[in-house]
Amino acid sequence: METSKKQWWGLVVIPLELLIGNYLFPLLHLTKDPKVALMASTLLFLAGFLIMIYLFHDFLREQWRLYRQKLFLKLLLSILLVAGAFLLLRIVRGLIPSDLLQVRSSINQPSQSLSPSWAVLAAVAPFIAPFAEELTFRYLLLGKFSSKILRILMLFIQGILFGFIHWNNFNGNIYAMIPYMVTGVYFGLIYLFSKNIWGSIIVHWMLNTMNSMLPALLLLILNIFGIKF
Repeated sequence: METSKKQWWGLVVIPLELLIGNYLFPLLHLTKDPKVALMASTLLFLAGFLIMIYLFHDFLREQWRLYRQKLFLKLLLSILLVAGAFLLLRIVRGLIPSDLLQVRSSINQPSQSLSPSWAVLAAVAPFIAPFAEELTFRYLLLGKFSSKILRILMLFIQGILFGFIHWNNFNGNIYAMIPYMVTGVYFGLIYLFSKNIWGSIIVHWMLNTMNSMLPALLLLILNIFGIKF
């Protein structure tokens, strides 16, 4: 597949995920049962992840070859950058009135009222999401531009778009998406300064893992030992 075609296909993966999840799944009545909705959503994210890996495996491999040099130091730096991301999120949320950050309840949130084992499944999507999201927003919508002016412009545009793809997470509350828009700009800066897509992927992946997969696994382990909350 030609490089330009790969890039165009890469740009439509996340929009297609959103369209399928928001419109096709309800038409097929996949959102009525929380467990069915969760499995369908996870499979959709997994499909998007595999497509992006297929489209950009050569690019990822070459970037990893460069990134793995002095890997230990880069991972230590990534941990510091994750701490910075948590601090940034806290600061931005603190600047927004708390009443504006309140998210209305939704009947279509599959992770609610599910057992710890299902909670682990719910954490799979954010666990793998950084790969498709970083390739889309930081590589295709930012790194492909050589002009400094366009890069500065796209740094903020891709950050705003990154916030908007979390529409479902906050049931359309734009104020609650603002911290994620700022985080999108933060990830963009990491990519620009590191000059390697793995720089932003690793930080994004660590952040998501600490927010979703690790808590879900901890709850599952505690549940196995009979400790429930």
